[in-house]
Amino acid sequence: MADGILTPAQSVLGAIQGLEVVKPDITNGLIVGVSCAILVVLYVLQPLGIHRLPSTFAPIDIVWLFFNAICGIYNLALFDWRVLKAFSPYFTGEWFVRNGTTGWINLGGILLAFTGVEALFADLGAFSRRAVQISWLFLAYPCLLLAYIGQAAYISQNKGAYSNPFFNSLPPGTLIWGIIIAVLAAVVASQALITSTFQLLSQVMHSSYFPHIQLIYTSEKFHGQVYIPVANWYVIEG
Repeated sequence: MADGILTPAQSVLGAIQGLEVVKPDITNGLIVGVSCAILVVLYVLQPLGIHRLPSTFAPIDIVWLFFNAICGIYNLALFDWRVLKAFSPYFTGEWFVRNGTTGWINLGGILLAFTGVEALFADLGAFSRRAVQISWLFLAYPCLLLAYIGQAAYISQNKGAYSNPFFNSLPPGTLIWGIIIAVLAAVVASQALITSTFQLLSQVMHSSYFPHIQLIYTSEKFHGQVYIPVANWYVIEG
């Protein structure tokens, strides 16, 4: 549930920060303000029922993933394909030998990878196992892997790019489109977390581990599509 509150804010904020690449002198106040406005609109739309949204969200996710894959292939081919050597277990062992205790401490930098897995499992109840296996193994995972490999290749030749690797590594002429797609994808990810939070709170209430509050089922077709007014408006006010 903590992920359900924090991740939407982080996702949207990270996407809006792409404006810093377009306009370096943009203020943090404007970035935060735009991010908050997008999140407030998203939460205000929750009472309408999320079952109306997947037909729009699914194409956005597909475009986002393919965009990441194409950018990754572009950077890998143009800059430094030698980053593929990172797949060798030798370099993992060499990292810990060279850095010792500090190397283990630095593993804390991958913490967000665990929050992503938590979000994935929180939403599993809305899909079949086969649907999750196919979409992850044949679409999401390969596209994201190519994206990160491409960013590593770009950073290896552009030392300052690590400050905002995704937007800095976009091919020429695609920055504005990248920001637009990133914001839309962040909204999709935020909705997934909001939905999973509502579903989790519903399960906790049904198990008598939380006081019963108003629970609204927003769809007669899709099981588990719920809306909890108190939780929704509490987040907005917070």
